[in-house]
Amino acid sequence: MTYEFRPVRSAAAWQHLHRIRRSVLFPPGRHSVDYDENHPDDRAEGNVPFLLMCCGHPIGVVRLDFRDETAVVRLVAITDDERGKGHGRELDRLIESEAKRRGVRWLQVNAVPEAVGYYEKTGWRHGQWDTSELAGIAEDCVQLSKEL
Repeated sequence: MTYEFRPVRSAAAWQHLHRIRRSVLFPPGRHSVDYDENHPDDRAEGNVPFLLMCCGHPIGVVRLDFRDETAVVRLVAITDDERGKGHGRELDRLIESEAKRRGVRWLQVNAVPEAVGYYEKTGWRHGQWDTSELAGIAEDCVQLSKEL
């Protein structure tokens, strides 16, 4: 399989990102807030949304919020029809590679409880890094980090 990890720049890429987020992360009834395609965090300085492409097709998304030697991994999703096929491990590898390229030494994530096992299998460790993050749609999340 051929993977690409592309920053979201074009209108078409933004459409793919929003489609995946809506279907996987924000399906009807999952959260008390609606998904906002124009959320300012997606375009804030230092924050970079990415598409995971496999054989030319968008199958995953993530946003990396770069903060000096740390990057926060946000809004991670693999499409339902591609989940369980090893793409998440490849996404984790590509996230690490991009972070290292940018001088990051630590990754942090607020993981939904059902994803904690995946993160543990890919080298993430439990540890609170900012309890103020655990609010709103992240109130039930588990904080993990990974040294690069």
